[in-house]
Amino acid sequence: MQKQDMIYEDFMEDRAIKMFKDDELNYSVYVQVFTTDNLPFSPITGDKKHIFFDYDQAATDGVAISDVCGNKFNQVTQKYEVTDHTYVVGKVVKQSLPEDKALLLMKKAAHNIIAELNKPVLMSKMKHRPHIMNDVERCTQLLTDESVDLGTLSKETGIAEDTLLSYRDQPDLLKNAYHIELKKLVAKYFEVFFNRNEI
Repeated sequence: MQKQDMIYEDFMEDRAIKMFKDDELNYSVYVQVFTTDNLPFSPITGDKKHIFFDYDQAATDGVAISDVCGNKFNQVTQKYEVTDHTYVVGKVVKQSLPEDKALLLMKKAAHNIIAELNKPVLMSKMKHRPHIMNDVERCTQLLTDESVDLGTLSKETGIAEDTLLSYRDQPDLLKNAYHIELKKLVAKYFEVFFNRNEI
């Protein structure tokens, strides 16, 4: 492995930025990663698959983003995690560039990397997100269930059987029902369906 000399160290947006040069004039830039970032590795596998960090977007014409160093597998959580020494690593594509030119290329790449790390991750909607029923839906399910006897329900809730029958025939009427009626029907809904273990 080539010996590397640090030629630049500073902070950008509170992140440590380090730049190195080896004996063969290969240049590399290291940009610190925070735990709250759009991570450049998968916490599950540690690799670059199925992540939101876009390596191509972070790269520039002169600097290829090659790797991540310092992420550690935590035996307790069974996940790969960010440490104080986790960096995204970029390497200058051309060899033997003058140092000032290489520094300009690496600073531009550092800005791109930081922009990608700062990018908010918008999670897509869950495919199987559970639907939480509202009170009208609960009442509709109760009243349209043929095994629920409307005569008994009328006696237990104090709501006229004719009213319950019209709700069964036209569930949309429940949207304009009295709040007290909905409350009584929701209570019966939980009683009936909890007893059946259907919730």
